Amino acid sequence: MINATQIRRGMIIFMDNKLYRVEEMDHVTPGRYKSTIHVKMRDLESNVRSPFRFGSSDRVEKVTLDSKEVSYSYKDGEHYIFMDNATYDQISLDKDFVGDNVFYLKENEPYQMEFFQGKPINIVPPLSMEFVVAETEKNMKGSTVQASYKPAKLESGLEVTVPPFIEPGNVIKIDTRDGSYIERVSK
Repeated sequence: MINATQIRRGMIIFMDNKLYRVEEMDHVTPGRYKSTIHVKMRDLESNVRSPFRFGSSDRVEKVTLDSKEVSYSYKDGEHYIFMDNATYDQISLDKDFVGDNVFYLKENEPYQMEFFQGKPINIVPPLSMEFVVAETEKNMKGSTVQASYKPAKLESGLEVTVPPFIEPGNVIKIDTRDGSYIERVSK
């Protein structure tokens, strides 16, 4: 158990028989009144984001998850098959569990899988990954002085905004935390 004032972004909290990941945290001290901690957490089972408010003297249960390195192997109908890199065991996860991470799945790519009491809880892709741009609009030379971004669709189906010089067939690096463009890797 930790004091609510020790809550930090990224922590896993066990509350009301559910696991929550802290996404935002703000410590509010309104003048002469008691300070409160405003937290936005995501339920790891239902993937619903909710706000919570704690008093500075409240205590919460911090959870440490086990983590294993796994590789994505293939898709089998509605299930995605991962392989534990240490034991070579196969782990089958349904599409609801994988969620938006489906856009970051590449065969034989390493991922971190988080477990709680032996049950998979989350898939964490690498912080950045490289993808081929499948389609995007043509660049109109000299159309504007300021940089303007345009939509692009990647080989995985993910839609991102990219600078105007990016063309179909380019390989670009994407930040997997928010799906944003980082840089062009090759033409």
